[in-house]
This record gives sequence, C-alpha cells and structure tokens, in this order.
Amino acid sequence: MRRITDRAIVLRVVPYEDRHRVVTALTENHGKVSALARNSVQSRRFGGALEVFTAAEWMVSERSEQAELWSLQEAKALKSFEGLRASLGKMAMAGVLSELMMRIAPEKEACPDLFKLHANALAALEEMEEKLIGEPPPTSFLNGYLAKLLQWSGSQPQLASCRGCGKRLEEYWKSGELDEPLTILIAEASWICEGCRRGQSLHVRQGSVSGLESLQVTSGTMADFYMSLVTPIRQIPSTASVSEAHHRALFRVLEALLIFHQPGFDRLPIKSLKFLGLESSWQPPEGQHR
Repeated sequence: MRRITDRAIVLRVVPYEDRHRVVTALTENHGKVSALARNSVQSRRFGGALEVFTAAEWMVSERSEQAELWSLQEAKALKSFEGLRASLGKMAMAGVLSELMMRIAPEKEACPDLFKLHANALAALEEMEEKLIGEPPPTSFLNGYLAKLLQWSGSQPQLASCRGCGKRLEEYWKSGELDEPLTILIAEASWICEGCRRGQSLHVRQGSVSGLESLQVTSGTMADFYMSLVTPIRQIPSTASVSEAHHRALFRVLEALLIFHQPGFDRLPIKSLKFLGLESSWQPPEGQHR
C-alpha cells in the first residue's frame, strides 16, 4: 500500500453510507482524486479540512493504481477560505469554478498549473470587494478563469483574424471600432466579420453544441478575452473594458468552445450557474429535462 502526501483543494463532498464521506479534490501533483474519508461524519477527526473550497495537506493511501477511490488517512487544513462562505455571491462563483475544475482536471495526473490557477482564483474571490452585498462577482472574472482553462488545455481558439476576409482584430482596436459585431463559429473555433456573415459565401464546417452553431460578441469583448490570457486572475475585473452584458455573451462563447473542443467535457449544464443568473450555451435535447 503506497502512501502519498499532497496539497489538495476540496471540490466536492458526497456522503457515503452513514458515517463516511467521499471527497473529491484537486491536488497539486496528482490532479483530480477521490478519497474515502472513513468515520468523517459527526466526527472531529478531520476538523474542517473536508469542507468544500478548503485547501489542505492530505495524506492518502493507494491500494493499487487501478483503485478508483483512495483512502484518506489524514487531512490538515491550510486555508479555509471562510470569506467565500460569508457571501452568497462569492460562494456561487466559487461553486461554478469547482464544477468547471471537476470537468477539466485530469485524474491522478500532475497539474500544478491548474492547482495554482484554482488556488489563486479562490484567494482573489475571497479578497474581492462586493459592490452590493450578496451580488455575485463580475462575469469578467469567470471569463478570465475560462480563458485560462482553454489556454491550459490547448483548446485556446485562434481568433486573431476573420476566417473569411482575414481582417485582424487589432484593426478594430486601433481604429476604435469596439462595437463591431463578430460571429463566433463554435465548431471552427474562429470568427467572421459582419461583411462575411452577410455575404454567406463562406463554407462553415458542420457541427454544433446541442444545435448551437454560432454566437455573437463585439470586437471590444474579444479585446477583453485576449487581455485576460496575460493578466493575473485577481486583476482581470479591473482591466475589463466592456459591460457586464457583453461579458455574459462572452461567457456563452467560452463555455460552448469548451463543450465542443475539450475532450471529455461533460455537456450536462453547470448547476451553480443558476445562482449567478447566467444562461448556459448548452440546451438539452427536446423532451429531456435538466
């Protein structure tokens, strides 16, 4: 039996039988892992180290490489992120980030960059000032997180120029044309300008996200997308240049790109989105309920 010590951030906790819990966490050196915490219900054995969002040092035992569940022997809380739990808005946003990480993080594979991104995002959320008590953080923050997930996964779309005429985004930005509509082709992970869209002479690869083939954003919104790729996660809200409504449209684009292009990304809707008032790109087939 192999024993492993690693830093972990709790993503999900599920009761198991009467006294136990199955805890899924993002670890620094072993990716996403699930471990059985025996006798952890109504017990002080692990303290608060198994609460969702908590960062802790775990010691687990692995019976075999094929075993789906590891056994959690010890867990010592390092940072509880209590500030998240004091705000419904921040807690809702943190819940969305956890659901995204559940879908993206590789199982039992080292992903220190993902661990750092998630830890920094939770810390930034905790420190973020609330303009209105209970209001969720700006969608630009979530979009920055999504952009960095796309960048990490290698699924970052190539959106520097129009797929039809070749006009570059920089031309819009330099001329101040920040409200120009761009049509994002989800299956192609590219965009076409309004002139090319109206011409309808461009062959578009067939493929969609549950029937969704394209979405529109503005050239200024795409400027925010590119800025988020090189901006630390905590600074992204302060660098956003377009409105919350524009960022909500961008969210649908980034989510759709992940669904279509990221292998294994679950197409089930992200449950926590409803607490942020965001609309998902994913629509269930007719007759299937969420």
